[in-house]
Amino acid sequence: MPNNILISNEFPEIDEQFIKHIIEQFLKKLNLDNVEVSISFVDDKTIQQLNKEWRGKDKPTDVLSFPVDENPPEYPYKILGDIIISVPYAKRQAENLGETFEDELIRLLAHGLLHLLGYDHEISEEEAKKMFSKEEELIEAVEGTI
Repeated sequence: MPNNILISNEFPEIDEQFIKHIIEQFLKKLNLDNVEVSISFVDDKTIQQLNKEWRGKDKPTDVLSFPVDENPPEYPYKILGDIIISVPYAKRQAENLGETFEDELIRLLAHGLLHLLGYDHEISEEEAKKMFSKEEELIEAVEGTI
């Protein structure tokens, strides 16, 4: 059974087929099959509200991840969770870093997916190194496919 990638998006500049391709490549690299990931593209106000509610930080951010711990019984997919990306924040960040918006989206998708899988760069320096190394592996895995 193929993976189930759900996208919620109101931004015309987001190419949903591109996003699905990137996530599929990441899942392939991670040897994950039959999983479900939800990705939402939102504005700064929405992500700020979520950041405040769930992390106690009253400011916008680039990406948030909400892993799912338990699947509904007999659901055909292993639900990994939700990745929320602020499109305006990602655009500003790409510009500040001197990279393309698409490259920034790839990085944020990798980062968000790794959080869903239990990686957390905020735990320790060692965990941060592990997560950012895995993030680079994922990014490199898609470079030849786009």
